Amino acid sequence: MSDAAPIGDGIFQIPVPITDNPLGHTLVYAMESPGGLVLVDAGWDDENAWNGLTTGLEAIGHSISDVEGVVLTHFHPDHVGLCGRVREASGAWIAMHEADYAQFEGMTAPRDEQWLEWQQVNMRAAGAPEDDIEALNHVDLRAPTGPDSAPDRVLVDGESVALTGRALRVVYTPGHTPGHVCFHLPDSDIMFTGDHVLQKTTPHVGNFVYPLEERDALAEFMDSLRRVQSMNVTRGLGAHGLPIDDVAGRAGELVEHHGERLDHLYDAFGEDQITVWQVAARMKWYKPWAAISPMGKTMALSEAAAHLRHLERVSQI
Repeated sequence: MSDAAPIGDGIFQIPVPITDNPLGHTLVYAMESPGGLVLVDAGWDDENAWNGLTTGLEAIGHSISDVEGVVLTHFHPDHVGLCGRVREASGAWIAMHEADYAQFEGMTAPRDEQWLEWQQVNMRAAGAPEDDIEALNHVDLRAPTGPDSAPDRVLVDGESVALTGRALRVVYTPGHTPGHVCFHLPDSDIMFTGDHVLQKTTPHVGNFVYPLEERDALAEFMDSLRRVQSMNVTRGLGAHGLPIDDVAGRAGELVEHHGERLDHLYDAFGEDQITVWQVAARMKWYKPWAAISPMGKTMALSEAAAHLRHLERVSQI
């Protein structure tokens, strides 16, 4: 039996499972549109997720063939994975901000020996020890989703997406990814926040190229948080976790969290000559550094790099 249900204001929530992942599921949202339904995100790409999405739609009185379009908050596989199957079953259009298009292409590229070599060169440049670099030889090289999920429509900031009797407004919120967007229902004081603002979790923000790349992802993220904070939206519906009772307040908490983390990094490491890897290893994570998986360490490394990049930009180091 599906846990899909109406949650008010003409919005249906469908939990789509993410197999063997601590997040548990992606929350997909459905709303009636002139051509059927518009979905906010689609979910992970496997049979378990597909069953969750299709049975969820049936539980709210619809079918996969009713989907007119999918608006994507960002390119990550737990959001875009099922888009290809949705489009094949319904003819739906798939829409994403243009800044995430190149990121999507990289995610679906073959994870071959060349991909693995680039990852290892990147880690070595960040100062990773050879044991951790060698551990990447044992990761799953399968791409998390295929190119058939590629978007065919570009979203731009401020654009309106037609729903039945109302519209969904695109709010550009880069940071978690270069092209992350939220979707605002102005008449209902509701925002679909994707992974930009979550009720409990602090979203990942990272730079993945070492030495530190030009993009200051953390500055983008905090600017986007301040933008959302200034909109004074009350109710937030994220892609993971419980609804947010005060989006502006939660956005402010996230800005404060990263400000404290930057202060900590500056105070703790500002005078030391250490590598990006050593910074990551000294930071506080959800589990001890030695217990983090090889791919988990690359994510932690990217987050450490994003904080260092921002400190460099504001001339604190």
